[in-house]
Amino acid sequence: MKKNRKLFLFDIDGTLFDNKNNMVPVSAVTALKELSEVADICIASGRAGFMLYSIEEILPLVEYLVLSNGQYIVYEDKVIFDNPIPVSLLENISKELDEIGIPYGFQGSDDEGISKIDENVISCFEKLGLDLPKVNKEFYKSNNVYQAWCFCNEEISEMLKEKYPDLQFIQWLSVGYDILPKTAAKGLGMKKLVENLEMDLKDIIAFGDGDNDYEMIRDAGLGIAMGNATEKVKSVADYITKPVDEDGIYLALKHFGFIK
Repeated sequence: MKKNRKLFLFDIDGTLFDNKNNMVPVSAVTALKELSEVADICIASGRAGFMLYSIEEILPLVEYLVLSNGQYIVYEDKVIFDNPIPVSLLENISKELDEIGIPYGFQGSDDEGISKIDENVISCFEKLGLDLPKVNKEFYKSNNVYQAWCFCNEEISEMLKEKYPDLQFIQWLSVGYDILPKTAAKGLGMKKLVENLEMDLKDIIAFGDGDNDYEMIRDAGLGIAMGNATEKVKSVADYITKPVDEDGIYLALKHFGFIK
């Protein structure tokens, strides 16, 4: 990292990637190209590294990756932090979800697996512009898992939250939930990266829209919520820009003078 450069963290879905139109807005690509000349860019996503193909046009501009909601961090092509979920915990919740007939999946650093594919699974992955995982309900037995998922209604998710107090269930679409350790967060991943870079949080600018961006937006030196962000995220943002499909990234960067 070059001295005295600020670090920008960008969420993908709903922030950099317009899921409704299945694209990164042209204005965002243009803005990040200009921004990369004067600052460093980090992707902070719930996705793993192998799931970044939807933003391939901007990946050459990216130097740092905070992946799987802070569970896996890459700096200068080296993994500086990883926190796999214990196998025993994954085994217990897999059995529970099998018993109630809920599809579930696992996200590793380089691959993924899912218990079964139904309409809810297909809908969620299509909306995120992601390829469907291969069916492999025992993925966790031979791979480190940094994030799991389940596809259920809110009532079942509340039951799971009560039964597994050491886990958090973060909604990403109407029936999709990320399953993570209670301590996991993009905000924590951001702090670990900043610590490795020997930076100060005041020099960090973060963009996000979903509840999994909450800590990141709250704790960054400048937290910017997209116009399409959840109310929870907007409540801690320093600034609310336009939605992703209304040039929100470009307009915010221009508003603060980070680009011309």
